[in-house]
Amino acid sequence: MSRRARPLHSSAIAHLALARPKASRMFLVPYRKTEISSPHSPAVVTERLRQRTSARQPWFRSLVGRGFDFTGSVSASEFRLMPVIRGQNTYQPWLVGRVCPSPDGSTIRVIETFHPVQIGILVAFFTIPAVLGMRSSGIKALFVALLVFLLFHCVMYFIGFLPEARRAEERIRELTA
Repeated sequence: MSRRARPLHSSAIAHLALARPKASRMFLVPYRKTEISSPHSPAVVTERLRQRTSARQPWFRSLVGRGFDFTGSVSASEFRLMPVIRGQNTYQPWLVGRVCPSPDGSTIRVIETFHPVQIGILVAFFTIPAVLGMRSSGIKALFVALLVFLLFHCVMYFIGFLPEARRAEERIRELTA
């Protein structure tokens, strides 16, 4: 008797996936998914975001207090933004969003995660000491480096990424209200 494999996405599994709350989850790469409703049309929403977004961050100069909330790009239906903050923060969220029309105005779907360059910096920051440590102290140094990385990463998620992600979400809510 042959058994047919059940499809990977049965209706019960799909229903559970849709019923999951859109809560903050932390993996090795922080990731938040948010949906914001606006009474304005997508054109108005993107224009409001565009007015508060600088195309790029000037070298060695801060945009804080110059009328910009974000750096990045805003098109007719999408945006890729980094919040303007005081100081430097490797754990700063990268906001990738899509503005879609809805019956009540617009729906803004935002994913907050790390920019690929940030991931590269973090990997290099912990890989180089781990490799150098392995050459002098053996495999034990690798485990120590991994442990230090995981502890550092968890702490920085809560004091670097999460507060900035929440502030950015709130600023988008204010701009699109």
